[in-house]
Amino acid sequence: MAVALTAAGIDNARFEARLLLVHASGLTIEQLVARGTDAVPVAVAEAARALTARRVRREPMAYILGEREFWGLPFKVTPAVLVPRPDSETVIEAALSLLPERERAWRILDLGLGSGCLLLTLLREYPMAHGVGLEASPAALAVAQANAEGLGVAGRAALRAGDWREPGWLDGLGGPFDLVVSNPPYIETAALDRLMPEVQAFEPRLALDGGSDGLAAYRTIAAAGPKLVTSGGFLVVEGGEGQIPEISALFSRAGLRPLAPWKDLGGIERVVAAGN
Repeated sequence: MAVALTAAGIDNARFEARLLLVHASGLTIEQLVARGTDAVPVAVAEAARALTARRVRREPMAYILGEREFWGLPFKVTPAVLVPRPDSETVIEAALSLLPERERAWRILDLGLGSGCLLLTLLREYPMAHGVGLEASPAALAVAQANAEGLGVAGRAALRAGDWREPGWLDGLGGPFDLVVSNPPYIETAALDRLMPEVQAFEPRLALDGGSDGLAAYRTIAAAGPKLVTSGGFLVVEGGEGQIPEISALFSRAGLRPLAPWKDLGGIERVVAAGN
């Protein structure tokens, strides 16, 4: 398995091979190690080969395993949603620093819900909060609903179908909100086909394509910001490398007050917040 993954140009091939074998066998890593000298059952070997073939084609590991950890929580993922990334945890860090009172009944909105990793994580961190999630893809909405139920926050999460590219998308959201978060599409359309294979060939283009300059969604969100965010509340968004100054300028022109950006673990300015 590791040899095939290495030949396909995949980093950490031995680690990924072990994960695939764990998934194929239904055992834990500890159980696998304990049985290291045992013969591999035929059914497990066949399942492992099939999983390896998928990874060799550069299908994201999260789609193969059906799950990805985010903020220490397990999230179900399918090709209908972006794979949650550590960079996006910066949104959670920013939100928690801006609204430090964990027991307040905050009202939270997530624009472009996807797997639900942002909204549902925040509902776990704020046990008295209620949230609304807006998602254009019915398949993604179903994934988010399953995650809300699995994480025990479904009773505080209203997940709704809606598309900010369509007129009237604000209707029925029930704002304003104390906190609005979003990880919108921010890849320039012309750059989509140059992305790494796992992203370009497998992740949903709707969640990636940010228009000709990558900023189409931010213009829409900025224009709606003053209506969506309460006085004293915050809009917190993730952006691509090098985009944060332009996003901040969009927010400022909309009458919002941008704050100093937050950097991700790689030291890249990743998140900008704006107050109303």
